[in-house]
Amino acid sequence: MPLADELAGLASLAGRALIAAATGDGWEAVKRGFARVLGRGDADRTRLAEHRLDQTREQLLAAPEPERDELAAGLEATWLTRLADLLEEDPGLAGELQAVLDKAGTQIRAGSASATGHAVAAGRDVTVTASGGGVAAATIHGNVSPGNPTRPGPAAR
Repeated sequence: MPLADELAGLASLAGRALIAAATGDGWEAVKRGFARVLGRGDADRTRLAEHRLDQTREQLLAAPEPERDELAAGLEATWLTRLADLLEEDPGLAGELQAVLDKAGTQIRAGSASATGHAVAAGRDVTVTASGGGVAAATIHGNVSPGNPTRPGPAAR
């Protein structure tokens, strides 16, 4: 019996959230939630899930920055498969997994933000300013020009 689209979407979202949380400050709470669902009430299965989740975090934290995105994509696919299999075997776990995702989203937002490449990430507001007719930007892709340049004043003459 194929996995319903809704459950497949939930598994995909859960895989992404798990990887996003794996390098954040709220990891322990997120890990416990995922392990509880994956363990399905069995202490040995829960411990095995915690071990696998910790391995995922360790791999991501140990990876050199240029390789981290590719590694994260592979680990996300692995977890998506595990979670999809879990939901296919027991669709009744969807509610529990959704609750873990809801809490994980809170933990991810409350934790530190990170970015790679030419990106900026922040857990709160970001203010970028320029003075003296300059241009200020957090991230620039393509050409940038000031929309309304200032006229030279007496100091520029």
